[in-house]
Amino acid sequence: MPSSAALESLRGEFRGNVFRDVDGFLAKYFEHKLSSATLQHMMQAEAVSKLSVDVIGLDHFDALEEWLTTLQSLFISPDQTNLRFRSQQISKPGFPLSASIYLETVDVQAITGSTRVLGEYHQASAMTDDDSDFLCFCAHVGQVFNAQSARRFLHAFLIRGTTLELWVFDRSGAYSSEKFDLAQKPGRLVQTLAGYIMMSDEEAGLNTFVKHLGSDGFVTFGQRDKLYLRPKLIAAPDYIVGLGTTCYAASQSTTGEPGMVVKFSWREGPTHAEIQQLERARVIQLLGDEDLVSVADLRHGLRFPQPFVNRTLSCVATAPLGRPIQKFTSITELLEVLRDLVKALRSLYVDGRILHRDIAIKNLIIPTQHSTDSPRGVLIDFDQAPDLDNVRAVEPLVGSDGFMAVGILSGRPHTYRHDLESLFYVLLWFAIGNDRENAEANDILEGLPKTSRLWKWCSMDFAGIGRDKATDMSPEGFLGILDEFSADFAPLRGLAKELHALLFPVRDGKIFTGTETEQAAVERLYSNMADAFNRSALVLLN
Repeated sequence: MPSSAALESLRGEFRGNVFRDVDGFLAKYFEHKLSSATLQHMMQAEAVSKLSVDVIGLDHFDALEEWLTTLQSLFISPDQTNLRFRSQQISKPGFPLSASIYLETVDVQAITGSTRVLGEYHQASAMTDDDSDFLCFCAHVGQVFNAQSARRFLHAFLIRGTTLELWVFDRSGAYSSEKFDLAQKPGRLVQTLAGYIMMSDEEAGLNTFVKHLGSDGFVTFGQRDKLYLRPKLIAAPDYIVGLGTTCYAASQSTTGEPGMVVKFSWREGPTHAEIQQLERARVIQLLGDEDLVSVADLRHGLRFPQPFVNRTLSCVATAPLGRPIQKFTSITELLEVLRDLVKALRSLYVDGRILHRDIAIKNLIIPTQHSTDSPRGVLIDFDQAPDLDNVRAVEPLVGSDGFMAVGILSGRPHTYRHDLESLFYVLLWFAIGNDRENAEANDILEGLPKTSRLWKWCSMDFAGIGRDKATDMSPEGFLGILDEFSADFAPLRGLAKELHALLFPVRDGKIFTGTETEQAAVERLYSNMADAFNRSALVLLN
């Protein structure tokens, strides 16, 4: 059972994004398969008829496993030896049977993952009065997406007592078929599972842009060379609904040292702003990009009661590859990285007329291949970066939990200074958390005492966070922040004070959180921050 916090997170994620009894569901996914002569003939077999009836009486795990084994022997043909059904009991002893059911490929080493379809069987038909049963189901779906975060969608089914409901989950939410009573239509479950078996990789929702050569996965853009993906992800989401940003390290051979990044993500807008910004900013090298499919394409032929968020899946390849900034090898290296990130932000804003708007630990890397004249720190993930020459009148609040600037949390338009303020918070999170593993603020908090001021920097109450951060950035409040510095970062208290004074000067007795737009002031802030990081790095070197 997921924690109450996890359930609440799922509740927020799926709010307004769940559609039941969607018109056209069976016709889209199953009608052509269920009407095939082969399946119709098989359904008339005595063993299949018995299987259809027996599912209603499954009351212990061994019986369920035996039922699935029989189904597999009847419907998975000799040329489908890579497919199998697997089950896992999730109910406790003494309680009515509940189990997860997986249709999966036997080759679990494939980069696209092994699960094709997820199901749940619950002997008991009773449900709780709230939505926690469905959210628990969503949590199990989330585990599949966590393991296969680049997939396009997932077929799932839910059995409660004699009621069967078919689902599809994608990056815009979830939708279902009508409910079927297996007591009235005993063959429906067997037909459905047979339909799942007959689905191609594309129909099952796998990411078919990733091709395979043996156990090696690769992508290609047009006639360009293959980019071979490393199985271990360098970035993956821990949610279902949203961008779903998934990043692989890649190289141009199966054995070569990875030197590039292949990223899959689901954007909301019709145009790929990140590509436009990368081409303008020249911060990192763009090796290839392609739009693959939209949620509207995937849901074509279905009729929803209200509009849904239409996202587009794209694949982008860039260089260089880098290790996450939290993997810095020394504090000196970290300071050099932060210095060069200030310079990168200046180039982005002054030369490219672009704001990043999501400066956070997760979006900063240290290039693996470094020369004396190349930057030590690189910005990544420009999905939220606007072109300042084409800014909308009203921009949504964007940023990462724990790193957003005071002004942004107060509802002000994003400026260059807010990116620099967020970079300052990156330093503070490192100095207080001293966490070399985690990139998300909420994960870093798990290693901090509940008395830490940083706990108030993470919540959905943005106005409240803004007030708390403003208090912590006041001269008196910032002393409390400095007191929390870990032993390793204690020598950087002087640097933190200097940066704090640059970003939050006291004017008329109050800290200034606004933005100076005069060119001289802009250049001065960038230059002074970069210089402060550089001097501190030199001190540590000596």
